[in-house]
Amino acid sequence: MHARARDLNAGLNPTLAGAAGSGSTADLAALTAPMLVLHGTEDPMFPPAHAEETAAVPGARLVMIEGMGHTLPGAPDERLAAEIPHHTS
Repeated sequence: MHARARDLNAGLNPTLAGAAGSGSTADLAALTAPMLVLHGTEDPMFPPAHAEETAAVPGARLVMIEGMGHTLPGAPDERLAAEIPHHTS
């Protein structure tokens, strides 16, 4: 993370937010915007159960990307590349 970060403090924000949070997804139920949850099956930091909890938002759609870890793959993934424009169209 340090080697590729333009702003190391900004790169730590997701970690700090996770540490400060209650661990509850109750507030997510108030969201009304369509939600696409993309998650890798091989994420070592957040297991798929985290994505499943997030996708419990009414109207959310969960897409598990086989073999993807915590970061985007180095090469384009066809399913990932198709899901984003499908969701935003």
